[in-house]
Amino acid sequence: MAIAASGAVSFSDLRTEFSGAGAISFSNLYRGGTLVKGNAANNTATNLAASVPASGTINFTNFRGAARGWRKTYSSGAENQSASAIFGTDYGIDYPKEIVINSGVTLGATSTSDEALEISTGGVGSITITNNGTIIGKGGASNSVGGDAFEAFVACTFINNGFVYAGGGGGGNGGNGGGGRYTSTSTVYKGTSAGTGWDFTDGGCTNTSYRCGSFTQSYQVGQRGNNVCACKYGSGAYRSGTHVCQSNDDAYYSAKCYKNQSSTTNTSGGSGGSGGRGAGYNQTVQSGSSGSNGGQNAGSGGSGGSGGGFGANGSNGNSGANGNRTNGSSGGSGKSAGKYIRGISFVTFTNNGTVAGGTA
Repeated sequence: MAIAASGAVSFSDLRTEFSGAGAISFSNLYRGGTLVKGNAANNTATNLAASVPASGTINFTNFRGAARGWRKTYSSGAENQSASAIFGTDYGIDYPKEIVINSGVTLGATSTSDEALEISTGGVGSITITNNGTIIGKGGASNSVGGDAFEAFVACTFINNGFVYAGGGGGGNGGNGGGGRYTSTSTVYKGTSAGTGWDFTDGGCTNTSYRCGSFTQSYQVGQRGNNVCACKYGSGAYRSGTHVCQSNDDAYYSAKCYKNQSSTTNTSGGSGGSGGRGAGYNQTVQSGSSGSNGGQNAGSGGSGGSGGGFGANGSNGNSGANGNRTNGSSGGSGKSAGKYIRGISFVTFTNNGTVAGGTA
């Protein structure tokens, strides 16, 4: 407790605040000594005894409002803060340390592997955090867990008068659509293409797996069926089209031969959509994206699940649709939210505000 800011100050007051026992004198109370600590060069906190001189004249009035300890006050927003960085090498000194977040100020995490505020390892002495503002973890990306808001690795006291929000979990990805298949029929000519495949042998197309083309004739010799494409009579020209072959026509036909064959083609199912992002520092909840369409007779991919709100798990992704060859796969599970306090066993927590998420 700080010494009164006005009125009389006694050695008893100084002993209570800075020593605790035994006789003391002003020579024991210069700032930077063993009782009233100075600040290391990398200590960014305010010395609560900054009014106490480090040398020269010293008197009781120098101690009005003074206290033993360092205080870091956040009056504007900051990201990925750690107590070890705040207090520097003084973090390992047995001296009271305070962190205060003012009303309207936000500390946020920019990565799920970081916390908005971490009470790091190596801290010595009492550590008190008073949050009057907002501490927010990072929201989980698609199909990823949310980040933590606050984490402690050493004993501390945390008084929350504001908001402490864990990052929401990302939504699960949608499942892939099932595979499809279809059967198609193609025309295969005896030659290499539709313009070839002529057979000048007796009887035309002699391979019974082939048949002749589309011209319908009423007479033919040595050829089953009635689809002869052309015929030759005597030494004359070839006849085709609507010409009717007669019995005296040459039995050597020019038949354009072909056969129809079936083939089966497998198609792939559509890809599942990505899950949505969870709520977090500078992030709003995001819905999952739609899955893509599959090939012919294949299933579409399922849409991704929505991300979770502050401290909430993401939604599961939707299953992919079935194809006529295989079934679609299940959507991915929504990912878990972060913790508003991780390392709760180190924390004496008083909550007068609002929290979202769990502890671990």
